[in-house]
Amino acid sequence: MLERLRELLRGAGRVAIVTHRRADADALACARVLELVLRKMGFDIAAVVCPEGSPLGGCSGELPRGVDAYVLADVASLSQVPGLEGRCVRVDHHKTGDDIPGIVVERPSCTEIAVRLAEEAGVEIPADVARLAVLGIYTDTGRLKRADAETLALLARLLERAGGTLGDVTGDERGAGREERRALALLKGMRRLEAYKTSLGTLCTSHVSAYEADLAALLVSVGCDVAIVASRKDDGVHLVFRSRDIDVTSLARSVGAGGGHKEAAVAIISERVAKSRLPLLLRGVVFRIDPGARVLVK
Repeated sequence: MLERLRELLRGAGRVAIVTHRRADADALACARVLELVLRKMGFDIAAVVCPEGSPLGGCSGELPRGVDAYVLADVASLSQVPGLEGRCVRVDHHKTGDDIPGIVVERPSCTEIAVRLAEEAGVEIPADVARLAVLGIYTDTGRLKRADAETLALLARLLERAGGTLGDVTGDERGAGREERRALALLKGMRRLEAYKTSLGTLCTSHVSAYEADLAALLVSVGCDVAIVASRKDDGVHLVFRSRDIDVTSLARSVGAGGGHKEAAVAIISERVAKSRLPLLLRGVVFRIDPGARVLVK
């Protein structure tokens, strides 16, 4: 993979690393590890950029000028970043996304790909970045529910560098205040539930302003074959798709820009929609997926 990355960036001197909007732990960890790799390869890193920031900090919100290439970390689609002019190289783990040259390996987290590149390059990952990488893998694998043997082996190597236990790294991930906000969002989402009988099975929809993935996972856990949860963002409406048995990447791509994995995907509809109209938008999505859908709960 390292030689492929070198080939993709051939001729570039100054590069910027860009995550998707509102970078989560996995995106930021992937970017920070890539920063170490690219520096070791001799590139001048203009900035690690998190468009619209990151709750974890540790990155710039502004795109630098005068770069030769952008390295996109955990970005499946250009709809997830501001308009970029120039060469883009993607390092990503999503099964489906835009046709951007890069290194795309379907893994439970993007951080794993970056760490594998670091190991190929002989990069020593410092303790603070290792801790971030552990957190990125932990959160993006659904708290290790989607982790396989390869993930766990890599996680063990990172913990050796980070020091301490997994609990030491992830212990602050859910404070009391966050847990209360999450619970409130899930309750609101369940109150807004609509369910349909479709050719795919039971399809459930709802909308919240935060914790969309948690709500979608909850809907699947209680029996929905497909869950679609909408939220309004600065760049439009984000639709989070989840399923256990159905490939939702094709569903997501059929309704908007985006991508993802077989069981988890995101579509972005670039429209300004009032909160009161989200149920109508979701109904339109359902009937686009299956015109013969029948309402079960509304």
